[in-house]
Amino acid sequence: MIKLVSWHTVTVCGMKGTGKTNLEKFLLPMYPSIFVFDTNGEFPDYPNYEPKTDSPKELDSVCKAIWARGNCCILVSEAELFLPVGGALPPNTFKILTRGRHRNVGLIADTRRIANLNKTVFGLSEHCFIFRHFSPTDIRYLQEFIPQDCKALASLPDYQFWHYTRGKIEVHEPVDKMS
Repeated sequence: MIKLVSWHTVTVCGMKGTGKTNLEKFLLPMYPSIFVFDTNGEFPDYPNYEPKTDSPKELDSVCKAIWARGNCCILVSEAELFLPVGGALPPNTFKILTRGRHRNVGLIADTRRIANLNKTVFGLSEHCFIFRHFSPTDIRYLQEFIPQDCKALASLPDYQFWHYTRGKIEVHEPVDKMS
């Protein structure tokens, strides 16, 4: 059983077409309030914003509004574009990641390339849902954190994932497919 708290930081990572969006559509109803920074227009049933650029500043302006609102979780689709490795996070995004629990604000980062996601996001994630990866860079990166042979991720079937939380891995069969 997956137990999420609305202020948690969550990372969902894996290759395109492996089941990330399907899992997110399964998880989102567990949250009392959700807002989607919806890069690909995949979440029309939720309050959302479709970004005009790949700029972290554009995400930060949305995070500012989410912080002011409170009591909400923001899903950032294609997060590696807006929360890239190698640089400081914009102030409102950083505030959600580091102090969100005080306003009941959480963040879900969806990324295809875990090695390209800002390390603060992954490092502060209470939950990480890991789908198939085959890039040696991504596998090496995950191996630094995950207490299991991450080379096995290369052969993980579509929609099957690992759930990493509190230092432990649980292998999950696919959740019910959502549209």
